Amino acid sequence: MTLRQVLEGDFFTEYIKIGNVMMVSEGKIGVDNVISLKDGKLTMYLDRETYEQAGLVGKPHGVKGARGSQPRWIVEYDLRSPSALHGKKGFDRLVYACKNALKAPRTWLFSNLSKTVNPDPIAQYHPTTYTSKPAVTQNMATNSPPLGIPSAVLSDRSRQDLGEYSTELYEWLSLVRLKSPRVEPHDNIDPYLSTYTVPGGTNGTNGSQLCKITWQGFISPGWAANILAELIKTLPPKAWCSFSTTPFTRGVVGLGADYTIFRPPNSPGEYILWEIKGHE
Repeated sequence: MTLRQVLEGDFFTEYIKIGNVMMVSEGKIGVDNVISLKDGKLTMYLDRETYEQAGLVGKPHGVKGARGSQPRWIVEYDLRSPSALHGKKGFDRLVYACKNALKAPRTWLFSNLSKTVNPDPIAQYHPTTYTSKPAVTQNMATNSPPLGIPSAVLSDRSRQDLGEYSTELYEWLSLVRLKSPRVEPHDNIDPYLSTYTVPGGTNGTNGSQLCKITWQGFISPGWAANILAELIKTLPPKAWCSFSTTPFTRGVVGLGADYTIFRPPNSPGEYILWEIKGHE
């Protein structure tokens, strides 16, 4: 469907003005023209040619002076604003751009965060429905480091010690998420290929059987927060757990954002949070 169709009729009224949906068009920001919609905020990442043809007001986007990169622009509209109506000058300018520079049909990811109305406005576009189901991996044989926060970190509150502990722990958690052989017991990788060792040394580590549950899809932040709350409520208070979310990357694969929260063992009510910000 086209962006113009998003801004018209029952789709615009029921999903954007009244309801709440998330949408993102196919493509990679920094390479393609990508459009996203969240909480009524329309965001368009455009190349220079499309931006100039559209005649919209935006601002430069991306790293200045990056080798091989072309000038790109970002344009934002609040579609829940009282001025976002047909007949209003600013909104009509957006609609005009949709008829000309932004008229190409796009493939979208779509998630309805509110109640579905009847008839459903999106049905006329014959969407493909996808349900994200959990992938459960049980009894993962893993070489685990000491997971408790070292007493020296808690007593001295040394920023350096805390940084070393949190960096090593985050790296280990990331390798577990990837099911890397480097954290498996009896891993015998050639040290010329990988120098990684599980924190704690040979005497400080122990074999563990872990359970990993993964959802993959176009998932809302609210849904992820509810899953985290259920996880904390379900597990015993003294058990450790980790929860990570990775949003869709906005640029080069591997440079996206990541959020990980960790509850140490025997530490109910204490958590460590890592917020990795992506490069744009």
